[in-house]
Amino acid sequence: MNKFFYSVLFIMCLFATACSDDNNGNEPITPFSLDKTYYEVRLERGSTTIHVTNGSGDISLSIEDEKILNAKYQGGLYADDLRGVIYLYGLQKGSTTLTITDNVTKDVETVEVKVTDCYLAYVINDSNHPVLPAGTTLFLVNNQAQDYYLFDQDNIYNKPILKDNNYEFFITLDAGTGAAPAYYAIPNLRLYMHNPADTGTTTAEFYDFEIEMYGENASSSIVLQAIQNYLGVDWEELTGNALTKSPAPVDMTMIMTVPDTDYRIRGVLSTVSIPEHILE
Repeated sequence: MNKFFYSVLFIMCLFATACSDDNNGNEPITPFSLDKTYYEVRLERGSTTIHVTNGSGDISLSIEDEKILNAKYQGGLYADDLRGVIYLYGLQKGSTTLTITDNVTKDVETVEVKVTDCYLAYVINDSNHPVLPAGTTLFLVNNQAQDYYLFDQDNIYNKPILKDNNYEFFITLDAGTGAAPAYYAIPNLRLYMHNPADTGTTTAEFYDFEIEMYGENASSSIVLQAIQNYLGVDWEELTGNALTKSPAPVDMTMIMTVPDTDYRIRGVLSTVSIPEHILE
């Protein structure tokens, strides 16, 4: 009888302990660490995230230079082994360090964060143009030199297959149909191509692309706003007093053509990050 009683009591204790662990959400706390100690974030637009996947999830942050970087932590997620997320916001170009402390385990990680110029990506999905082929991503940088970089999407972390400066957006006018045609402003992108062997001259070959904003296969009007926000393009100033037409927003698709040719490029404007250690 006593053996039976103690056996039942032992099983009940195990059950109670298991229930208590489940109810309290108690799990072994692993040491806090990060896989990376270097991050980049673009100036003023968007954020770079650091995922906290170990430790207690109770995190505090310390920034060496708060004029360069702002950082916010959102903890208590506990979904898919994610303890929390650190959001990095670039305030000013430069580099600084971010010290991340787990308040429970007392583990400390120090990472370098570099704030680069703002930029925007154009992910090309379909193209018959030799300069901007399908399967590449064009990065346009909002800096004084107006640099641009072209990467192969399959080898995004390798060196760019094309890099140069500069690019520019401009407006051309097109007359509509009718007895009293209205003039519509057509946004254009120009990519300059310099000869690397001739560094002493400022002359350059260039390629012009019209951004298709009208008709059945038009780009989304959202792309113009994204270009303005990320690259500082003032469409109103470029357009002047020309009449414009805005199709309904659909997505971030941008279609470009080359006048008087059959070249056509279809892609999506994106905030995908440029490979690290490319921008100053």
